[in-house]
Amino acid sequence: MQDCLAEMNLRSLDLNLLLVFESLLRTRSTTVTAEELNLTQSAVSNALKRLRLAFGDPLFVKTPQGMLPTDLAASLAPPVTEGLGLIRGAVEAPQDFVPANAQRTFRLYLSDIGQLIFMPKLMATLAVEAPGVRIVTVDTTPREAQNAMAMGDIDLTLGLFTRFSSGFHQQRLFREHYVALVREGHPTIRGELTAETFLHAAHAVYRPTAGHHDVFETAVEHWFAQSGQQRHVALRMAHSMGLSALIAASDLVVCVPTRLGRALKAAADLRTYALPFDGPEFDISQLWHERFHTDAGHRWLRSTIFRLFHGED
Repeated sequence: MQDCLAEMNLRSLDLNLLLVFESLLRTRSTTVTAEELNLTQSAVSNALKRLRLAFGDPLFVKTPQGMLPTDLAASLAPPVTEGLGLIRGAVEAPQDFVPANAQRTFRLYLSDIGQLIFMPKLMATLAVEAPGVRIVTVDTTPREAQNAMAMGDIDLTLGLFTRFSSGFHQQRLFREHYVALVREGHPTIRGELTAETFLHAAHAVYRPTAGHHDVFETAVEHWFAQSGQQRHVALRMAHSMGLSALIAASDLVVCVPTRLGRALKAAADLRTYALPFDGPEFDISQLWHERFHTDAGHRWLRSTIFRLFHGED
């Protein structure tokens, strides 16, 4: 980056241009960048034009996958992101965070299930206590999330994450376990879910991008093997989108965390049942990187999430 900056007039750049550059790297969308930075669409377009003129490069190219960075933009990304992180730390650290007056965006990493469980209650609270605070949810892998958190691109993760490296803080929110979810009026599951019925039912299985649902599915497969039965999996899904409608329109059985079951029951004519075996339980936590540990805004967000969700066992 130093060589590139040496060949251009630094006075042609300002911090706002670099904020637009950083946001476009992350969102790949001028529309989302405008919303995130509270700018107009034309202001973002103008900023991108000034950046292109300053660097003599397109920087971002429009594709079906969004605004993808050029090689030059990709090479500028690490030092620009790191530099803005240092500036944020220097500017924000000494300031108090007043929720009612705050204008800030927090980026959360969580699964689609986590989004369904956490976001409604959190957003309702923010609307009252901190109307200027915005939330962006991020879809990535746990490994990439760790790197993004270390770089300051993700503020907080919510869910079951057991493989994070050192340098992260973790706070338990609640204990979770699984239940079986079926449609109301299921032909073979009524008063209770017996082991025999569960063993011979047709199952739907989903494996969300984030979290460790595989731990539970491994336990289910082990129980089937011990029972001498082959599990009939009629459907495998990558996420929970449309799961309530799917179960309500079929005789499939799906195993879901209890809080997801409650949320899905509210959207369709479904019932939950205790599993006929002892499935694994696990802790749902919030995790954050050391770089944000003392940040006033982060402390407030973490305490708010803890207040809303801790102890819901």
